[in-house]
Amino acid sequence: MIVQLYGQLRAEAQSRFIEVRLGGRKPLREALSLLPQTVRRHIIDETGEIKPGFLILVNETDARSVHGYNVEVSDDDRIVVVPMIHGGNY
Repeated sequence: MIVQLYGQLRAEAQSRFIEVRLGGRKPLREALSLLPQTVRRHIIDETGEIKPGFLILVNETDARSVHGYNVEVSDDDRIVVVPMIHGGNY
């Protein structure tokens, strides 16, 4: 899957995009837990849940509003993670 980052997450990753190979379908939470630790720590809490304050799109659909984050993703999917409070020209 391709994860597109915005705001501070881009600075943490030192990239606009991160590619993660899943090797099949996985729940969104599990897929996001495979991100590099520098980025993951901002998105996933200690219990494996997605922290509040993010807009997460899966193939242009709001994963929280439409799926309650209960959606599976695969290598073909595009994930966009936007901190709700961000600034700058990221």
